[in-house]
Amino acid sequence: MIKIRALEEVKGNHKDIVEKEFEQLVEELKNRYNAKLEYVDEDIEEDEHLKFYTKIGEFEIDFDNFKDYINFCLKYGADIEVITPEKIKLKAEEINETLGVVINAFKSFVDKYQIGFNIYLKEKKDIDIEEFKKGKYDEEEIVEFEEDGYIRVKAVFEGIGKSEEEVIKNLITSLDREEIVVNKILTKNFDEKNFNGLIAIDLLCLPFEMFEIAYKYLPVALSVQKEEIELTLSDIQDIGNEISGAMFELSHAVVMRR
Repeated sequence: MIKIRALEEVKGNHKDIVEKEFEQLVEELKNRYNAKLEYVDEDIEEDEHLKFYTKIGEFEIDFDNFKDYINFCLKYGADIEVITPEKIKLKAEEINETLGVVINAFKSFVDKYQIGFNIYLKEKKDIDIEEFKKGKYDEEEIVEFEEDGYIRVKAVFEGIGKSEEEVIKNLITSLDREEIVVNKILTKNFDEKNFNGLIAIDLLCLPFEMFEIAYKYLPVALSVQKEEIELTLSDIQDIGNEISGAMFELSHAVVMRR
């Protein structure tokens, strides 16, 4: 079980509407999650032309499993503090299913509103593509990464570009950092002239980055290659806040575009 405190905020320039929406939120969270409202705070921001009313509630909520917790983060975009547990062990099936939930949620958002996250390329460096096609690390080195907390993950991405080389180099460049280690790449091209196909990657990453890959890159498939993984309280909290923040950021971008 995962227990959290979540700060939820309702803001607007009509006090009665803010009050009504906050009451609806409280009822919804109580009915859906048996949430406990711990306290309520109010604020008024005022300038020459407008008043903004804000109502903030702190809720205590229990979740039976990790997937329910992530679904909450996707839907309600709260500021989250995880109270318990200190650690949680998840079977591969559960973590893979939850990664799928994240990918589907963000992909649906992108399809509906035509807005998502841009993947910025760092300064390109020399990349030996053949080295990655063969596999950069041997099994002994991979075990060492896993002992340091890295999780072995298989991911499949869609790629479009002038050539296979360009697509591979761009993908590796965007992924490559201390927390993500790319080991091996396989490609399948469906275009005779340019590259329009799939890139399968064997990589190792930390738990937070695994979810970052899910919502930013929207891979065709993403799965852990270990029977069971362990997340710390900090992992659970950071992942939840990242997912909440990312969905809020996209939602805000849609509102500002109107």
